[in-house]
Amino acid sequence: MASPYTSCLAKTRPLLLVCLLLGPPGTAALALGPKIVRVYPLGGQAGTSIPVEILGESLANASSVEFDCQDLAWSKTTSVSTAKLAGVISVSPHAAIGPHMLRAVTSDGYSTSAIFNVSRFPSVLEAEPNDIPGGAQQVRSLPVEIQGRLDGAADIDIFAVRVRAGERWLFDLRSIEQGSSVEARMYLLDADGKRVEFNDDRAEFDENPLIEHRFEKGGLYYVKLDQYRGPRGFNFGKNCSYTLRISALPAVRTIAPLGARRGTTARFRLQGTALDLVRDIYLTELRRAEYARMTYPYTMPIHFRSDPPTAAQVARIAGSVVRRSADVIDARFTIPSAVRPGLWRLWAAGKSGIADGPTVEISDWREYDEATAAQADWRNGSYVINGGLDRAGERDVFPIQARAGQPLHFWTIAAQIGVPHLDSVLELRDAGGKKLAENDDVVAGQGTLIGNPDSSLFYTPKQDGLLYLAVADRLKRGGVGFQYRLKVASDRPGFQLFTTPENFAVERGGSAQIKVHLVREAGFAGEVSVWFEGMPPGVEAPRGKFRADQLFEPNADGADMIIPEIAFRINMPATLAAGTYPIRVRGVATAEESSPDKRIVEAHTAMIMGPLLDLWNFVRRPLPNIAVTVCEPFAARLVSHTKALSLEPGKNATLEFGAEELPESTPLEMRDLPAGVGWRLLGRNKNQITVMLEARPDAATGSFDVSAQARVGDRWAASEPIALSIQQNRRAANRRQP
Repeated sequence: MASPYTSCLAKTRPLLLVCLLLGPPGTAALALGPKIVRVYPLGGQAGTSIPVEILGESLANASSVEFDCQDLAWSKTTSVSTAKLAGVISVSPHAAIGPHMLRAVTSDGYSTSAIFNVSRFPSVLEAEPNDIPGGAQQVRSLPVEIQGRLDGAADIDIFAVRVRAGERWLFDLRSIEQGSSVEARMYLLDADGKRVEFNDDRAEFDENPLIEHRFEKGGLYYVKLDQYRGPRGFNFGKNCSYTLRISALPAVRTIAPLGARRGTTARFRLQGTALDLVRDIYLTELRRAEYARMTYPYTMPIHFRSDPPTAAQVARIAGSVVRRSADVIDARFTIPSAVRPGLWRLWAAGKSGIADGPTVEISDWREYDEATAAQADWRNGSYVINGGLDRAGERDVFPIQARAGQPLHFWTIAAQIGVPHLDSVLELRDAGGKKLAENDDVVAGQGTLIGNPDSSLFYTPKQDGLLYLAVADRLKRGGVGFQYRLKVASDRPGFQLFTTPENFAVERGGSAQIKVHLVREAGFAGEVSVWFEGMPPGVEAPRGKFRADQLFEPNADGADMIIPEIAFRINMPATLAAGTYPIRVRGVATAEESSPDKRIVEAHTAMIMGPLLDLWNFVRRPLPNIAVTVCEPFAARLVSHTKALSLEPGKNATLEFGAEELPESTPLEMRDLPAGVGWRLLGRNKNQITVMLEARPDAATGSFDVSAQARVGDRWAASEPIALSIQQNRRAANRRQP
């Protein structure tokens, strides 16, 4: 079977399709399989080979890393343990700029997915310590991308740069929408440490900081990155990588309109800074890794399919610059009828490089602007209005001809595609001014854990007549950066389905669970029947039903989401061949099952940044299909009885491990011990193994994930990571102080 990521990789090497056993043979397998927590560095320059460290869980049997295209390749593995995979990523000079998806291929199944970003600028790694201006890391040349980490709640990173008078530099921190979880604050300081500029969030729904500054005086300056800790000292954990891009790129901040129809010539106005540097503009079809704002539910168009194998095969539409100035570009695009509808990204190229710009939608629907919107009629087909709130307090109002009993759906696309400020509200009133319906957010969310602040409103009129639909900002703001696409269609509320885990695997002759999750659109009630199709030979296709009282709604705290789920146990016959089998999961409103015009909904799966599901509505990326990996049984296990251990230099401590199906002659290894820490085997008593850790007086201090591993046949049995903390004895530390 071809890999669901990219068929070219499946053709060049065999896939290792086995799984991690979570119990005795024949019981549940791979309830939680291999997982990637962090990629460091978060990116690298096209045309180079980049040493990379991937942190995660259950990675002991990793053999390679697989990407979403042929332009990136895992060219070398340098070390492997259950908590860390290190190696080299080779990037083609022609690789697409921006995020790419990757996952580890292991003999315990595929890992979860993660993000690696490609740039055209040279990269340098952050070097600690750099927490104070006196110890700032010197940046030797610009432009550059600094690949760093904010490790631990106390970490601060400071970089020293030298600039000339009159130079303009863009300090662009990239983390949250590029595959990391860290939220930072950025300070630009002068040589005396005085604040020149500060930024926390670059936009309403984008917490990545951005500073653009033209320097009146040349000389030494500092860029300080400090974490957002919140009132309780929040820690972003291990997924704390970032990229600090310092460049002279133009900044395209907004585009209007936000879309166009296929087969037409469209005019767009770009607004930003240094746009007089732009020489070429073009659009590329959005790749899956670029859907940084996918939520459940979503109302923007998303494609669940594999990306083209190379950047050269990504669809592209060239545009022409009609007029340019430092802050405005008027551009023209002829949209071919043959291109696929969906989301496309704008790019602006010039001598300083290629800048990624806003996202626009290419559609098949009739398109109107505010001046022509009164001509639109949903009875002639679905349509789009491209609008904007140009002034504070503005409300755009559009007439809607209602027909009794004919359902209507109105929704906006703005924040989902990167519009910086608009938090839309839709309000529907009758001809007399009476409010009939209102919607603020598609789904709630807070801060970096972004929800969907666009709006979606369903309404079924009880009588014919004229209605008025208003679009406004929740805080009554307006100006540049408040564009929207308002969609109008005759439709009734429905639901969406998705599955977890993304790396679903089960052993031959065993069983494992896959969960189906129900996301109701506002106004949809009733039972939902779900079923599986395309199961491997000899595997029963399960069916299930969501009750009417299982609701998709905010939890009591108003931030967490309650997401209904059904867990299906899949049993695999022992005779089934190992491999990856795409399957389909579908659902229908139970009340419609016997109807000839029933609406069948297909479930998808997605990469999820952050804890699974029932906490926040985390940022996701769509995956091409749902698949089950059938794997070979592996019964050997090492179980750690210790989750965390503290050790002082010059001291020792013991660890105990439970061994299951592990031959007594099998040698044990300890992995990822820090410098100055050794180990020795104290003994084994049946299924109990005891190990002593010994820290020399000069042992490296800090926190480290260590593990025990034992090779059984051609695979490793590995314990879960143990958090080892090496801390100086307070008395010894005090003796060293002057």
